[in-house]
Amino acid sequence: MTNACGMARNLLAAGIEIVVADVLTPETSELYRRELPGCLIVHLMVGLPEARRRAASREVWLTDDEFRMLHEADATNPPYADQRIQVDTLDLRNQLAVVASLWNEGRSAG
Repeated sequence: MTNACGMARNLLAAGIEIVVADVLTPETSELYRRELPGCLIVHLMVGLPEARRRAASREVWLTDDEFRMLHEADATNPPYADQRIQVDTLDLRNQLAVVASLWNEGRSAG
């Protein structure tokens, strides 16, 4: 991940805006915070029923217990984020609109 941050810094230095989509833990979000100062971290959250519904649309590699434990771990020890958005009831278009609004607010404040 440190190498990816180095590449991101190079792109930013060249004036290219970037988006990194990742599943984060508190530790990895701190790495992004340290390696990419000023980055905007947005934590998209869903409840367990919605997470299961979404996961059912693709191949699942976890047992039901593992899936539940990971979901609970994210809820009880979430990554550090600038914003948290509950997206259970938002379709893709609305999720993008909310994140774009946050992105634009951050750019205008910076």
